[in-house]
Amino acid sequence: MKALIITPACNEENHLPELINSMIHQSVLPIEWIIVDDGSTDNTSNVIQKAAVNYSWISYLRKEKTGDRSPGKSVIETFYFGFDNRKNLEYDVVMKLDADLVLPPDYIRTVLAQFKLNDKIGICGGVCVMQEGEKYILEKETNLDHIRGAIKSYKKLCFNEIGGLLKEMGWDTVDEHSARFHGWIVKVMPDLKVVHQRSTHQEYGFVKAAFRNGRMLYSIRMDVGLLLTNCFKKIYRKPYFVLGMAMLFGYLKAFFQRDKKIVDPDLGRFIRQYRYKQIVKKYIRN
Repeated sequence: MKALIITPACNEENHLPELINSMIHQSVLPIEWIIVDDGSTDNTSNVIQKAAVNYSWISYLRKEKTGDRSPGKSVIETFYFGFDNRKNLEYDVVMKLDADLVLPPDYIRTVLAQFKLNDKIGICGGVCVMQEGEKYILEKETNLDHIRGAIKSYKKLCFNEIGGLLKEMGWDTVDEHSARFHGWIVKVMPDLKVVHQRSTHQEYGFVKAAFRNGRMLYSIRMDVGLLLTNCFKKIYRKPYFVLGMAMLFGYLKAFFQRDKKIVDPDLGRFIRQYRYKQIVKKYIRN
């Protein structure tokens, strides 16, 4: 199987070199790796261009900014800027990787092997860990039935069937539910650890991220019960109560403003049913 990889990058001169180093030492290389500079103002473009000169399978693209960056939407617009300008059409798997990762040497090989092992796996990936001293700790945002948006891999057939990725906040939740809705398996590999060089939401702030997540929950048709469940989980994370309240206010703002829904009623119903089943499973296990 052949992998096409796309990495959006904005002001990542400090992180991108480590990702590049981990990529060139992969046991299986991608057929093409497109790194898209999303209007960086630092040395990111030079880092990418140097790599593209040294390795023929690395491609450099520059996408100029047209406005303020919007979490979720901007990164997928940048992803598609790379995807729509790909040179090679003969791929079996498309990967979206963030620029601040460090991959284990067998990452690509392991992911491709999973897709080959089971034809029904549509989305696959490892887990993100953070380095704390000499230890690697599972990132707090990680849920083992969900693949982080930073490390998504899609079988081409699944990617096409779900209509690709939404250019909206919540795209990395909708893609998995849409895949399951169409009968695909979402495969998380807890033993396949990818180092995240910085905490998720560090760029925008954790309170703002919780507020936006509340709005996102409304947009994917989550009901009040699931909203409160998500808010309750946030209460126990620093800065305590603040994140849960920010999520609640985000949902309420979206409700009163009648924000647009990004999934249709059938998929929304499927998402609610799936989340309630997961809550019941967790309750039974505990």
